[in-house]
Amino acid sequence: MYNYWYKPAFYAHIISTIAMLFALVVLGMNYQKILQMNPIELIKIASLIAIAVASHGQSHMYLEKEYGYDPVRSILG
Repeated sequence: MYNYWYKPAFYAHIISTIAMLFALVVLGMNYQKILQMNPIELIKIASLIAIAVASHGQSHMYLEKEYGYDPVRSILG
């Protein structure tokens, strides 16, 4: 039933989640500095966030398709 527990993709997904949460906390703690950045630096940060979210979303799709892992369904009922 929980065959995803033994797959490296599952653990990569968990590490990705932790890294994204850490990045959001750091961004939140430095909010005032970020507002003072020049537009090119803001574009770089926004692009990096977009890549991270897209990659994490692809990981969700892969885990759901291959292993039936759907944490959103288990959280929402």
